[in-house]
Amino acid sequence: MVERNDPTAPAARATRVLTVTVPPGMCRRCVRAVSGRVSDLPGVVSLEFDVDAGTLRVGGEVDPAALRRAGLTVCPDGPDCSG
Repeated sequence: MVERNDPTAPAARATRVLTVTVPPGMCRRCVRAVSGRVSDLPGVVSLEFDVDAGTLRVGGEVDPAALRRAGLTVCPDGPDCSG
């Protein structure tokens, strides 16, 4: 996980996490490209990829619509993207 702030800070402990889908088995180059695009969005505090599952967990107060505009599919509430 890439942390942009101190993980022990009170605000970091209460951070909202959104899960978005990414293509399963992404290569390192693609992960870096998506990381760069998403980390530039306002409110992003952390990113955690699970390339085997095809998910990216985005921590912070990021607008789900901004993630959609970045070309990502936001999963329903909760960490499970299976539907």
